[in-house]
Amino acid sequence: MQIPTASDISALKAAETQNKVGTAVLKKTLDVAKAQGEAAISLLESAAESFEAQKSHGQGHFDIKI
Repeated sequence: MQIPTASDISALKAAETQNKVGTAVLKKTLDVAKAQGEAAISLLESAAESFEAQKSHGQGHFDIKI
């Protein structure tokens, strides 16, 4: 059986730290993606509500300009 050296222990600690940092970054990325998705859904719902309100007042037409 080989006894771990100080450099082995240091490398293990560095790998653990790197793993924790990577996990935290991925969590932040996921949180941002979820927030962006929720914002997009909210925007679409708002646009649909606005269109329905206009339609109920006889103004349900819209133009698309590119």
